Formats: sequence, structure tokens, C-alpha cells
Amino acid sequence: MRFARAALEDLEQLTAYLVEQSPERAHQMEPIVRDAVEVLRRLPFVGRPARQQNDPTLRELLVPFGTSGYILLYRVGPGALVSVLAARHQLEEKFY
Repeated sequence: MRFARAALEDLEQLTAYLVEQSPERAHQMEPIVRDAVEVLRRLPFVGRPARQQNDPTLRELLVPFGTSGYILLYRVGPGALVSVLAARHQLEEKFY
């Protein structure tokens, strides 16, 4: 499992925003994202194919959180190595 620098920065920004809105909810986000990443380790193709992309290795994992959630953009490489490329809130614009 790898995280691109951009993905880590995305997660930091999402957490910072959530801390401003509701510090107690921010503490709930971390284990939910951690659990989602663990699912990717075991089942790398569990996410849906990335929309409007012709690359079967590029996928999106929906991570429910409250009334909406987050989306992790990731790539499945050789040996089923998962690289998380980006993260965003479901209500944000697309990755591409």
C-alpha cells in the first residue's frame, strides 16, 4: 500500500476542514478511512472503475461518512499493489 504525497495532503485538508466544523467528527473520520484502506489491501479491485477513464487499473473507493462521505482515487499496480493517488469529499468536483 502506497500513498502519493497528493493523497496525504488531500486527507490532511479534509481533516483540517472537518476539525473546523466539528472536532469530534474529525476524530471519527480517521478510523473509517483506515478501515477503508484495509479493505483495499485485501480486495484491491473492490472499488468502482474510475469514471471517464479508459484505465482498468484506476479505481475509486467510496468511503461512507455521515450523510455523505469521501472518495479515494487509487491505482492497482503489478502484484495488486495499491497506490492511493487522491482523496476528496463526495460533494467536491471530480479528480480529473
